[in-house]
Amino acid sequence: MSREIIISTVSFHLPSRKETLESNLERAHEYVKEAIKRKSDICCLPEIFTVFGVEDYTNALTESVSRTNSILDGFSKIAAEGKIYLIINIPEKEGNFIYNTAFFLDRNGELVGKYRKTHLAPGEEEKIQEGDTYPVFKTDFGSIGIMICMDIHFPEVSRIYGLKNVDILFWPTMSYGPSDDFLLTLLRSKAMDNQYYCVASNYSEIPYLPGKEMGRACVVAPDGNIITDTGYRPGIATIEVDLDEGYEYWASGDYKKKYPRLKECFYKRRKPETYGELVKIN
Repeated sequence: MSREIIISTVSFHLPSRKETLESNLERAHEYVKEAIKRKSDICCLPEIFTVFGVEDYTNALTESVSRTNSILDGFSKIAAEGKIYLIINIPEKEGNFIYNTAFFLDRNGELVGKYRKTHLAPGEEEKIQEGDTYPVFKTDFGSIGIMICMDIHFPEVSRIYGLKNVDILFWPTMSYGPSDDFLLTLLRSKAMDNQYYCVASNYSEIPYLPGKEMGRACVVAPDGNIITDTGYRPGIATIEVDLDEGYEYWASGDYKKKYPRLKECFYKRRKPETYGELVKIN
């Protein structure tokens, strides 16, 4: 069996720290259209791209949440025309709360569902409310999960998605540190520990220097190898993968039958009855 799909992920160019919501939207539309030209099945944009890099963040946030529906409508039309799944991470307001939300659109441009960032970065809680669920989204090729930026530092998030049997975990972010090695090692460990693909989208400033947005939009295979990467440059990383490939366990005989791949080995050998410490309140 083979489930071959094409994944695209964006290293979003940040020309300055004086962007506008409109210039960010225009750039985002162009990235998605390029992903469609590459015959991509799914494309991921980075964290809150409507307001990131805008000089007056507070006003941009207010404007963005007031236009959530119209912004999604624009991407919905592009998704339907290109028959592509899209992950659109923008601020969202519900009641009195603003959430850092990743919306998931299907090939017909319909809203399938959304993930709200569960682990906020220090200072983010001043304007953003945290989410508390880990939804899995079904596609015509398999299941995906989404975590956002700070979530990567909490292995419980990626393990929950592993237990829910996702094929790909997407990570829209704006993070640039403590270093790129730090972040990419975390991402690679998620792929290896849980035996699924991990996909990062981020921002890029030119030239890349420490403390600036690093780019490095990439796809990581279940063996931990980065199989496509924009480097420290803006653009799109695109690759065809086989979601059924898996990685074989090194045993033989009856053990091989019981654990045909690393995924079965890791998950069948878990001992959740010993993990009580993990769910104790600090």
